[in-house]
Amino acid sequence: MKINTMASAIRISTRRWIIIAALVSGVASQVKAQEGSSFGAFVAVPVGNFKSTDLRNGGFAKTGWGIVFDSKSHFKSMPDNLFLYFHSTYQWNEMDTEALAAAFTKELGKRTTITESRYSPLLTTLGPSYVFDLTDKLKLALNGTVGIMFNNTRSLGIRVYDDNDTELLREAVSFDNNVAFAYTLGVELRFPLFKDLIGGAVYVDYTGAKQKTTLTFDTLDPIKSFEQLQYLNCGFKFTLPKH
Repeated sequence: MKINTMASAIRISTRRWIIIAALVSGVASQVKAQEGSSFGAFVAVPVGNFKSTDLRNGGFAKTGWGIVFDSKSHFKSMPDNLFLYFHSTYQWNEMDTEALAAAFTKELGKRTTITESRYSPLLTTLGPSYVFDLTDKLKLALNGTVGIMFNNTRSLGIRVYDDNDTELLREAVSFDNNVAFAYTLGVELRFPLFKDLIGGAVYVDYTGAKQKTTLTFDTLDPIKSFEQLQYLNCGFKFTLPKH
């Protein structure tokens, strides 16, 4: 959990998100035709600060899994291989609360236990996708999108004990997470499974976001902080071509 009250905030108001949604809706209404959609599952691998077990800025996230849905559409004015790419994911990453408890124990000099917690980022993004025709059957796509992320972090409980195992502190910690700006960069390799019916794709996406979070406690004052979410999603999708 990154707790850095000195970091500068990137404040994006609700009005701005409404404007962005309206712009996206306007763009979508000009789309010529949907070129296909896909759905699948992936392994969600945290990297960087999101994976780190540093008490000062680490997220203590463990490898998890998730589901993906996306679609590609084409404008008349676009080159044949350039598409508008809609990308949405939902995933689950357990927090390594054993490592977090060990870090607190070392920092406080008192045995600390922490209950289970989990990150559940929900991502929706939009951007360009360029498709290279490697062969008649193989297509390589490069994707880049921007959008919004909301991460639901499960509340956790902290208990601290003295050398005689007498409980010194018991706190419940809740996470009030704001919607955050997010971006993705990805590559996918597409191929047919059943001609004109369904195809497949293996892919890798990198996602980054910086989320403003308020931590609330039973007896302590709230703490405003930032959480950096960075992860690689590697998985398989079924692709449904347009008809």
